[in-house]
Amino acid sequence: MNDHPESTPRALTSKGEARRLRLLEAATQSLLEQGYAQTSIQHVVRQAGGSAATAYQLFGNKEGMLAAVLQHELDKMHAAVFPDALPDQPVGPALHDLAVRLLTYAVHPNSVALHRLLVAECHRMPQLAASLQRAVDKQVHGPLEQCLQHACDRGELKIDDLRQAALTLGNMINGIAFHARLEGGYASGPPAGLLATCRYGVNMLLVAYAV
Repeated sequence: MNDHPESTPRALTSKGEARRLRLLEAATQSLLEQGYAQTSIQHVVRQAGGSAATAYQLFGNKEGMLAAVLQHELDKMHAAVFPDALPDQPVGPALHDLAVRLLTYAVHPNSVALHRLLVAECHRMPQLAASLQRAVDKQVHGPLEQCLQHACDRGELKIDDLRQAALTLGNMINGIAFHARLEGGYASGPPAGLLATCRYGVNMLLVAYAV
């Protein structure tokens, strides 16, 4: 979320980066356990160690800290869901693998808790909500679109609007995760019923766009 400069620190030394990660981990834990209103930078510093001055320098304010936590989570999600070799795989196995990875991330209890936090708070922070949407477009919908583009380039699919196809796939997986968010998530991964729905949805997309 690059339009929150306080959430994107300048180049840090290895010790500085380790300190930043400790603060982010403590902030994430506090936000998930206590909520946004009850979380303060001072409390996070007490949990992580270090100085409040360093935390304010890194994040600017509490909203900046939340933005940094969300960006950190998106970075971890991107690394877990989108392996570098994915666009080079045949589109059928690639999309099924990708969809299961993304669904597994979405239904994890930590992801569910973060989603609930966003629903509760983002309407009061329109700038953060807008920057989060742009970050999701870049780190979720963008790689989905790239995967579909490679499939079209190889002649496996024919899609007239790649962006809309990527949004449809991402929103489908987001919708499948809805029930998990009501129940608090599944630490062991998506249950069989959700996986079957995910497979069916991906198969429908592959049939719709087959050459």
